[in-house]
Amino acid sequence: MKEKEQKFKQVLSLFIIFVLTFIMTCGCSTEEKKEKVKLNGSPFAILEEEEEEVKAKLYYWDLEHKKIKDESKIMHTILKKEVPKEIYKKSPISWDGKGHLVIPSYAQVSQEYQGNVEKVEIPLQERIIWGKDVKLVSKEKDKYILVFTENSKDKEIELVIPPHFFKGNDGKEYSVGETGTVAGIIKKGDEVFILYSCFIPGAGEIYAKLFIAKYDLKAEKIEWGEVEIPENAELSPALPPLPDNTTSIEKSFFIPTLTVPAEVDIDSMKLKPINNIIEYQKKYASETLKSAMPVNIEILGSYEDILFVGIQMVKPTEPPELYVFALKDGQMMGLLRRTEKGIELVDQENKVVETYDIPRSSSFGGERDIIFPNTSGTNSMME
Repeated sequence: MKEKEQKFKQVLSLFIIFVLTFIMTCGCSTEEKKEKVKLNGSPFAILEEEEEEVKAKLYYWDLEHKKIKDESKIMHTILKKEVPKEIYKKSPISWDGKGHLVIPSYAQVSQEYQGNVEKVEIPLQERIIWGKDVKLVSKEKDKYILVFTENSKDKEIELVIPPHFFKGNDGKEYSVGETGTVAGIIKKGDEVFILYSCFIPGAGEIYAKLFIAKYDLKAEKIEWGEVEIPENAELSPALPPLPDNTTSIEKSFFIPTLTVPAEVDIDSMKLKPINNIIEYQKKYASETLKSAMPVNIEILGSYEDILFVGIQMVKPTEPPELYVFALKDGQMMGLLRRTEKGIELVDQENKVVETYDIPRSSSFGGERDIIFPNTSGTNSMME
């Protein structure tokens, strides 16, 4: 009898161990799958117009499975009587695609949207520039308040950025503060990187320079460095890098040029044009090359390690279409085409694999109604 009881206990013990192992293994596997799905879903918002308001509705673009998921959530609403139509594009000002959302004070956040929401005045408040995990508040000339999160709490540091002088092509001395503006800001660990774009009049032309002010939070010290710009990079004051048209991934800024977006690599201090996008345009968006008017390849934002760039196709008698390329390390991970009637997802063979009935509101016929995450932004209406 005792022998049977002992065998039963042994079998029971083995069974319990098996069950626990199975649960733990399945649990980890499930979490890994959840994380994978989460990382594959890149959020974006569509502006939906109603009679009295404009709503920003949340969607997810699954790049791996080439599908779009409707979250049935409204991020925020703007009442038309509160603000003129041309200012809609300022909302959100900064959005990490997760919880952190910076919106104008006139926008109403939906109860469905849970996260860290920051409201600011436009354009009455002092000029603020948002970046990845940091923001820079302008106070006086060369004086700022640096705001970032440390140990789950907001921390503020008074920052004086010393003037930096350089020699122009004409041999004259110029300063970054007089010839340039802040184009973006990144915080990485104990270092903050502030990108300045400068345009200097030359002999019959205006040439560009890029500088980075690196602030060491521990040493409380600022170092200046100049970014090496290749000769073929078409930086122009006609399309200057500004917080509203740049973005960042890890330790790189992504800025516009007259031809293709370019990466400012902080480690190498070099500017690298993303030339792959030209080949992608020829292969997947050749129609845009026949656009009714010249179009720029725009930076729309970034999420995790994905860069979103857009190419518009302007038609003579129809609303423009927008081709959105999702790039990872310069390689195309997905293509979304925004048309008047809906959204089409295109595969690597240039075939439409999914179509979604998400019509564009009539008042957005000539304006963009699709918003991608971008932590870079400013509350200033004019730079």
